[in-house]
Amino acid sequence: MRAGDRSAAGAGIGASGALGLITTVFLFQTLLENFFYKASYIDEAIAALFLGYFVLDLLMSAEIRVVDLLICSFAAVMVAAGLYGNLRFGIQGAKAAIIIDIISHLKFVFVFLGVSAFCRVNCVDYRSVIRLPVLMAKAYLTVLFVFGVINQVADIGMHAEIRYGLRVYSFIFGTPGIVANTVLFIISLLLMECALRPGKGNRIWLAMAEILLIMVIKSRSLILAMVFAALYVSLIIEKKHSLLFRGALILAAAGIIGYPQYKKYFVNGVKVNVGKSPRLLFLEGGTQLFKEYFPFGTGFGTFGSGSAANYYSQLYYDMGFDEVGGMSPSDPRFLNDTFWPMIAAQLGLFGTIAYVLLLFGVLAELCHRAKESGNSYIRLAALFYAVNVLVSSIQSNYPGNNSMCMLTFIVTLMPFAASAAGLESAAATGPEAHNGN
Repeated sequence: MRAGDRSAAGAGIGASGALGLITTVFLFQTLLENFFYKASYIDEAIAALFLGYFVLDLLMSAEIRVVDLLICSFAAVMVAAGLYGNLRFGIQGAKAAIIIDIISHLKFVFVFLGVSAFCRVNCVDYRSVIRLPVLMAKAYLTVLFVFGVINQVADIGMHAEIRYGLRVYSFIFGTPGIVANTVLFIISLLLMECALRPGKGNRIWLAMAEILLIMVIKSRSLILAMVFAALYVSLIIEKKHSLLFRGALILAAAGIIGYPQYKKYFVNGVKVNVGKSPRLLFLEGGTQLFKEYFPFGTGFGTFGSGSAANYYSQLYYDMGFDEVGGMSPSDPRFLNDTFWPMIAAQLGLFGTIAYVLLLFGVLAELCHRAKESGNSYIRLAALFYAVNVLVSSIQSNYPGNNSMCMLTFIVTLMPFAASAAGLESAAATGPEAHNGN
């Protein structure tokens, strides 16, 4: 082997190992957070590393792709709009709150840009990247499934509430949504293995994951379980190319499933919270602030974000949130339970437009890459990811959640993995084809 070949091989092993380690860490991040509070910063740290890689690659190559330039431009406008609100109105005085909020809004973008740059530059063995994480994911899925079944037949302290006469599965997390987020990452890993190993359907494992989503018995998890089943049948079993008509049916069914929860939280409210639920209060408050500060926003760390809760915003006192259960300084558990009202209030008209273009730009690019890969499993993963983001952002600050970073990471990897697998296949069959064998 020549020195150059050895160097490339070594670089490939190093790049593959790094991505494999990150995949494993993401797989267990939610579990680690249950025991170590600082583990909640893992996704931010990884996002920062990928941002650094993207910037370094940009400086060294002195060129940027059009899509990346547009996404960076939207991000810059969004940040400028939020900072202008901070400087103009001075509602949030803590600089740390502002910085943390900016990172929270953009960390999935950092992952998207950084992973894309990393995969373009480095030689990666994607099969080795996921080999160990997939084995661990299947073991993890088995544990989740077994305890999920037991939870339905016996009270083992792994449920959050009773819904439809069944126990809402929360495992050891206490929050059912974390179970759903963990399962979604495992589903993505399983789909990536299917894409890279023809004939590997993982149908039993995917069925277990589907049942786990149903066991969570939340509107979001039920909608996602239905969407995944519909996409799987359409793309994998029936091998459809156009999903327009079926997509309309999926949206209609999702609306039917989600309407009772929408009515509960956004129409009727919850009596224990002064007649209104936190989500309804955020919706009304966000609308009020958008009008009051139009066309500017209140700035980062002022309304609806994790920073606004940790560095308790003056706006919450002004709006009476401090007197509502779960929204007070001493009990802030519902203070990060919104997304679009937060975006509208904090960023104003121009910042909101920029953020919408940013978010949909990333989703559209990932779906486009998946379609261009020609692999149905990768297309399924990208479409499912996009639907999850849109559905989840209605009822929580999902784009700022660690699950968003985790899924962005794996979905961004997939088209590059398919491309690398195609090149390997062509290299393996090329000489035989050339010789007529």
